[in-house]
Amino acid sequence: MTLSAEDSIEILQLVARADACATVRDADGYAALFAEDALMDGAMGRAVGRAALSRTVAAVWAGEPDGTLHLTLNAVIDDSQTEPSVESVMLMVSSGSASAVIGSARVTHTLRKTREGWRISERRIAVAP
Repeated sequence: MTLSAEDSIEILQLVARADACATVRDADGYAALFAEDALMDGAMGRAVGRAALSRTVAAVWAGEPDGTLHLTLNAVIDDSQTEPSVESVMLMVSSGSASAVIGSARVTHTLRKTREGWRISERRIAVAP
């Protein structure tokens, strides 16, 4: 599949928006970025479907320090398959004047075009060594 510039921008915005929702702890907004039957899998748990995604991320975020920033870095689209994917690095940083890296992960997103627009159909999170 060859993506248009508009589709590429929409996909990159979608991926960045997921981490923006994580920063503000908007679990329902986060889940809305996913397809109805989406899968999220990683070291912090596995969830299938929007309702499960919302519950799972809310529980994960509750264990993070207040004000943790979730940053999407180095997002690269691969449109060589039927469903495009995006590889990125997610960096968690504490807020404040003495910011510190709290954690990092490699994230692979698979995307699907739905009647709602592009949505994440799968998000796999691998904690970076």
